[in-house]
Amino acid sequence: MKFISTLLLGLVFLSANSQQWKLTSSYSLGLPRQEMNKNIPPAHSLQVGVLYQLPALKQLSVGLELGIGSYASKRIEQTFQFDNNTASIVPVNYNSNTFNANLQARLNLLSDKNYIIPYINAKGGLYNFFSNVYVEDPEDANGCHALEQKNIINDKTMYWSAGAGLQIDPAFSKRKHAGRIRIDISANTIRGGTINYINTKNLIDAQTISDPAGKPLHVQFVNASTQAIHEHTVAQVYTSPLRMLEFRAGMTVLLGK
Repeated sequence: MKFISTLLLGLVFLSANSQQWKLTSSYSLGLPRQEMNKNIPPAHSLQVGVLYQLPALKQLSVGLELGIGSYASKRIEQTFQFDNNTASIVPVNYNSNTFNANLQARLNLLSDKNYIIPYINAKGGLYNFFSNVYVEDPEDANGCHALEQKNIINDKTMYWSAGAGLQIDPAFSKRKHAGRIRIDISANTIRGGTINYINTKNLIDAQTISDPAGKPLHVQFVNASTQAIHEHTVAQVYTSPLRMLEFRAGMTVLLGK
């Protein structure tokens, strides 16, 4: 009940002041840079946000943004060697995702009355990388079974972002006045602190990886025949600064226009 009351009050406030509010949504392609580029592929995500246009400075808007995405989803058959020189092939699933939340500020270089509006923006917030490594049971009933099938790698860091973009009225050639729906494209740089994540760019049989820069992620297995417990490497965990180059395409909607 409290949540519903808060939501209704928020909607009333938004409606009463809709002239100053904007909604944003976009697809984001995040290209890892520097050390991250060696270890993970591009991140694909969806971003949604809200901006409030300041009455005293109408070309400046501030607000909140949330985003969720993915940079890997793979299923690879790993070969695990036993002490008795026998091997078992076990499928391992890797799902790696991102979540970000930030406070943002956008400065339009022209007023909302124009058909094409260049802008600059700055953001600061939290970036989260999390992966789920799921080890399936082997097809061979007498093979090697994981004692703990699901392993979650989760780490986060503070970050900042800055960039520039364009808002474009999609039908400016047919209108006398600018519309309230704008195509929004931008490019941004993302920088943050160090963060842990699993290597998913060149994901192969983890048993063949020998990289001093990575830290092996071990999982305990039990031999179904002998009941002997042993460890196998299922992934490599890397630590590096958050560095990405981001390209976006989406929409900005001016409410109450």
